[in-house]
Amino acid sequence: MAQERLSHAAETEVPRIEYDITRRLFLCGMAGAAAVFLSRPLQAQIAEPKKTIVTPDGIIRTTLQNYKSDTGDEFKLVLTTCPPGVGLPLHHHPTVAHNYVLEGAAESQYEGEPLMRFTTGDSYQDKAFTKHLIFRNGDHHAPLKYLFAYTVKKGQPFLIIP
Repeated sequence: MAQERLSHAAETEVPRIEYDITRRLFLCGMAGAAAVFLSRPLQAQIAEPKKTIVTPDGIIRTTLQNYKSDTGDEFKLVLTTCPPGVGLPLHHHPTVAHNYVLEGAAESQYEGEPLMRFTTGDSYQDKAFTKHLIFRNGDHHAPLKYLFAYTVKKGQPFLIIP
């Protein structure tokens, strides 16, 4: 029996549709994780002391949720704001993180890979145990705001600078 083929137009749309489905599943997972781990109103959590850290270069990191499991793992959901043009030094991560750009443009490059640009509505993953050569706010006029979620061993940092 002859195998039916998709039209050229349909074949070119399949990767876009697959990407869109993957992105939507990822976003649903992030929303589900936030719903599961947010036991109190978000504003109440943000207002707690020691939940927000501001670096000397103006990067603001607010831990929205920090769930510690009985097995010694910590799940963290973090909202980060980077001022225009600000970036991080060379670093690596001990685990994968899932990221979602809320506002602005993030530029990221891992060793052996091209520079990638992610804008509002894009999601991407940070790689584990790979040199993160570049991560910066790719816009010199507007802040970058993104949400990221990761799991590490209790007390272990996510950003490791050599």
